[in-house]
Amino acid sequence: MLKTASFSQLFIRFVALPLLFIAGVQLYILSDHTDIYFAWTIALPLTAAFLGAGFWSAMLAAYMSWWQSASVSLRLTGLTSIAATGILGVATFIHMDKFHLNSPALLTRFVTWVWIVVYVVTPFVFLWLWILHGRNADDTMGTKPFPKWIRWGYLFQAVLMLLVGLLLFLVPATIIPFWAWKLTPLTARAISAWLTAYGVTCVAVNRENNSFNTRGVRASLLVFCVLQFIALARYLSSFDLAKPLAWIYMLVLLVGVIVALPGLFSKYSE
Repeated sequence: MLKTASFSQLFIRFVALPLLFIAGVQLYILSDHTDIYFAWTIALPLTAAFLGAGFWSAMLAAYMSWWQSASVSLRLTGLTSIAATGILGVATFIHMDKFHLNSPALLTRFVTWVWIVVYVVTPFVFLWLWILHGRNADDTMGTKPFPKWIRWGYLFQAVLMLLVGLLLFLVPATIIPFWAWKLTPLTARAISAWLTAYGVTCVAVNRENNSFNTRGVRASLLVFCVLQFIALARYLSSFDLAKPLAWIYMLVLLVGVIVALPGLFSKYSE
């Protein structure tokens, strides 16, 4: 068990963190240049920025997990990691024809193959780690409970994010007309990975019900929401307020900020 725990920490520090940071730069900073610096071309920069926000918020959760035991860390992030990498992996193979496998640019082909290898391997790594550590419960669960309104806030987000995320993945053609900006089947499924991961994390936080253990993942949820609001400000012209899911999306982000801020800076996180 100790060797496996050490492996999980090494994997996060030297594999997951660098990859999450680089993906965030490719998508959140270089949102207009995915034709060169990313595995497939994302026509709408808002979509690229959305995905980049997911990678950077996950990077914060991974970084904060350094100071936690493997059981606590993987109990909180294991299923989230499986959901995100698994959905992105499946989406990759469903839409392989959209990827830059034959790009004339060496750099573009390189980042494309890195993406494919990562999403072939990492879902199984996270599944293995979660099976070994993430299913374990301990007596810290529920010992620093949240106020009831905080728990209800996370459950509210979980229900909406999981519902929309799963629908975007399973029936993208049905949901795309209602989404707040233009999507393709591939980008709809990529977005579904982060919506589903967000929802799974909210469920994990609610189940843990320990304000100290969950500080890192709650900070990552807050960062996700803040980065999404910044992305909307950057590309507001792409955001269609006439679409029904636009208001639901903004409501969930707002609730995410409201429930996260008091928890990070109040005494019940100590």
